[in-house]
Amino acid sequence: MGTIVVGTDGSKASNAAVAEAIDLARRLEAKLIVAAVRPPVPDYLGEPLYQERLSEDLARARRALDEARRLVEQAGVEAEYELLEGDPAKEVAKLAEKRDADLVVVGTRGIGAVAGSLLGSVSAGVVRRSRRPVVVVREPMERAREEAAERQAEQTLGSAPA
Repeated sequence: MGTIVVGTDGSKASNAAVAEAIDLARRLEAKLIVAAVRPPVPDYLGEPLYQERLSEDLARARRALDEARRLVEQAGVEAEYELLEGDPAKEVAKLAEKRDADLVVVGTRGIGAVAGSLLGSVSAGVVRRSRRPVVVVREPMERAREEAAERQAEQTLGSAPA
C-alpha cells in the first residue's frame, strides 16, 4: 500500500482517526497525507469581520494539523500535511482522488442516523463521495458506551429465565 489520506479537525473523533491512520500506515508501510479543511468565509461579512473569521478558521485548522503532526512524528511515520478550503467531505474525497490514495480514514462522533441525516456528517459525505475505500473510526468514548451497552444487554439476556 502506498498512500493513506486522513482528515482532521482537531476533535476527539478525528484524533482517533489520525491514530488509526498512523497505525495502518506503520503496519502497511504507507505514507500519510493529513488534511484539515477550513470552511470558506462568506464575502458578505465585509472587513474587519471577514479577516477575523478567516484568521480564526485558519488558526483552528493549523491547530488540528499541529496536533496530528505531533502524533505522526511521535510514531515516526512519513507524512505530508494539507490545509484546504471548502466542504470537508468533498475536499477530503477530492484530495484522495488527486493524490491516488489507496485508503481514506475519517472519524465520526457516532451521533446516530437521525441526527446525522439532519445535521449532515463529514464521514458519511466522504463515504458517499470517495472512489477510494474509506475507514470510519468511532470516537473512543462512543465505542466504550456501545461496548458497555452490549455487555449490559448480554447480562440481561443471560439472567432472563429460560
